[in-house]
Parts: sequence; structure tokens; C-alpha cells
Amino acid sequence: MVTVKKATVKDVDKLLPLLLELDSINQTNGEWERLFKLHWDDNQNYFGYVMYDGDKAVGFLGLLFSRRVVKDKTSKFCNISSWIVRKEYRRQSLHLLLPVLELDNYTITVLTCNAGTYFITKKLGFIDLEVGQRVILPLPFLPKIIPSANIIFEHSEIEKRLKGETLKIYHDHRNLNCFHIIICGPKGTCYLVGTRTNKKNIPLAHIHYISDCRVFSSYISAVSGRLCWQVKVVGMLVDERLLQGETIFPSIHFSLPHPRVYKSNTLKSRDIDLLYSEYQILNL
Repeated sequence: MVTVKKATVKDVDKLLPLLLELDSINQTNGEWERLFKLHWDDNQNYFGYVMYDGDKAVGFLGLLFSRRVVKDKTSKFCNISSWIVRKEYRRQSLHLLLPVLELDNYTITVLTCNAGTYFITKKLGFIDLEVGQRVILPLPFLPKIIPSANIIFEHSEIEKRLKGETLKIYHDHRNLNCFHIIICGPKGTCYLVGTRTNKKNIPLAHIHYISDCRVFSSYISAVSGRLCWQVKVVGMLVDERLLQGETIFPSIHFSLPHPRVYKSNTLKSRDIDLLYSEYQILNL
């Protein structure tokens, strides 16, 4: 008999073989195990839903909960991190998702859609969050053309300069495989969080969070070469949404294979970034 229950630490040993068998992104045991820890919201005592046939795990929907201050109000987030169901049970996949839709006043995000996930979530009222990304290419420093700016990589100095919500973001992500960078100049300061990733074997710095898009767009050309050298990449990958319409030169637009989606009664797409998600937990 097939049953669905909240996934807790007691289910880890039975879920790992399922994740490793069906995994298509070559995560290790240790990387998958990060999903099974309570990372950011102590009010939740589970990390998703698991489908059992008898005592055998045949499906899993991973959830990452967090609370963040957006527009001076605390907002609750639930990121759907993994949705895996054995082929013979796929007709019952929705039983894993339906309880998530009943969460009270949560913004629900799916940031890594495939074709099936996108089709189902759109049928259930999810809205497109992002359809495209931009690769920002590094420029040499040209002081007569590009305004000067400082770039800070040292964690101790970054922690001193941050406060409030940005300091909380730093503390919540500093023990994960993220880079943290501050760009500062006469126009202000911008805090960046991201991970190093490979797209078609090309190393890129995937930017997950930009604290001030205006400052970022003003100075990124001035610091792009130093940033890429420090992170050991050939360019920066940013969701178009996070740029808020700002033009960055030189850069190239790419369409996502499947749009990111979200469902929220309180937030708009511009209020949502990629933090507190599987991007940091699984180092995507």
C-alpha cells in the first residue's frame, strides 16, 4: 500500500538510495545529506514528503524552509528542492505536492524546473519567476572609462561591514560552498552571494543575491575582471530578474530551458532571489 508522510531524519537511510539511483546531476551522498538537516527555520521539524510502498521509499519531495525580511516584513519561504518518484509510481506524484500547497501564507518556489515539473506547477497556479539569464563577461580595468570601485573578499571584513538582514544572510550561508563579495564605491555598497558552477564545462560565478542592483550595475564592469580571477571563472551568471532592467556591458542573454516558478499571496517576482535554496545546499 502506498502512503505519503512528512520526511524526517528517520527516513534518511531509506531516501539516500532513491536519490542516488534517480539522480541526474551526480551529487554525492554527503551533498544529498545536506537536504536532510534543518537549515534555516527551526519552526519546521521536517524536510519534505516521502512516498512509501510498504517500507520502501519510492518518492520524495524535498523542502527547504526559511524566514526572511522583505519590504520590512517577515516573509515565510518554502523552496521545493527535489521531486523524485520511481517510474511505476509517477501517477501518484501529486500526492507529494498537494500538502505543500496547503501551507499557510508561504511563498513557494521551484527554482530548478524540468519539463514535467513546469507543466504540473503551471496547471496548479504557479507563476513564472524567471525565463532568462545573462552572462556578464569580464573587462580589463579602464580607469578613464569605468568608475573605480573596491572589491572585498575577506570574510572578516565582510562581516564587519554588513548589518541587519544582509548580516543574517551572511551568517546563514557562510558555512556552505558560497562566495561572499562586497563591491563599494562613491555610489554605495553592494553585497553579493553566489556559487561557482559549470555550464557546458565553462566555469561561471552564479550570482544568487544582489543587495543593491543600482550599485552593482554601476561598478560590475570595473571589478568583473578581479571578481572572475578570484573565483576562478570566465564570467558571471545572473538571472535577468535580479538586474531589474539594468544594462550590463559586455553580457550575453540566455533563455532557461524551463522557467523558474513561484506561488505567493504577498510577494512579486522582483522580491525573490535564489538564496535559501538547493543552489547553496547542493552546490548547483
